[in-house]
Amino acid sequence: MKLRMMVVEDDRDTLEILGVVLQRKYVDMEIRTANNGRKGVDLFTQESFDIVITDVNMPEMDGIAMVQALRAMKPDVQLIFITADTGRATVEHSVGTGFHLDHYIAKPVDYKDLFVAIEKSLEAVNACRG
Repeated sequence: MKLRMMVVEDDRDTLEILGVVLQRKYVDMEIRTANNGRKGVDLFTQESFDIVITDVNMPEMDGIAMVQALRAMKPDVQLIFITADTGRATVEHSVGTGFHLDHYIAKPVDYKDLFVAIEKSLEAVNACRG
């Protein structure tokens, strides 16, 4: 079964660059994009994903509300937050007690750090699949 990743980011240029970079790096993975949290939830509802990379501050529905909805649908989805102005502790506090934040990457994105987070997420996905 092909692994699937969704990238959710409201900045059009950042979303496009992330999509291109990730598709070139992970050629065997299906990668889809959404430009806000609401569209991310809608896409996730239609097509389940193994890994979600998301910004925190977005219009319509922020990344925190979105990942809460995604984890309710699929508790083992791997989550990678990328954000410019929200610290990891703030994100973890915002999503609530007992919520596990898999990975956090500060903007500007260091792709080396992002690739490490994705590789760790892939290990977790493969471990869950057995």
